Amino acid sequence: MSTMIVISAAREMLVVVLTIVTPFLLAAIVCSIVIGLLQAGSRINDLTLSFVPRFAAVLLTIYFAASWVFGEMIGYIERSAMIVRTFSG
Repeated sequence: MSTMIVISAAREMLVVVLTIVTPFLLAAIVCSIVIGLLQAGSRINDLTLSFVPRFAAVLLTIYFAASWVFGEMIGYIERSAMIVRTFSG
């Protein structure tokens, strides 16, 4: 296996990980901004008020994006297995 193949595989892995994680991070960031604006407007600074909605938003994102995430992961595993099979045989 050449170094270019290893670098390409590592790059694809990082791209897949970033693609999979992006919806969850976006949900947490958007929820944090909205809750931060509400807290700034009402002067209520409670740690629970910022944690619970963010946690719920990420859980809802997991619920709705689970099938897409598993599809991406299965596609990546199949592509990786095909590459390994090509170069090991």
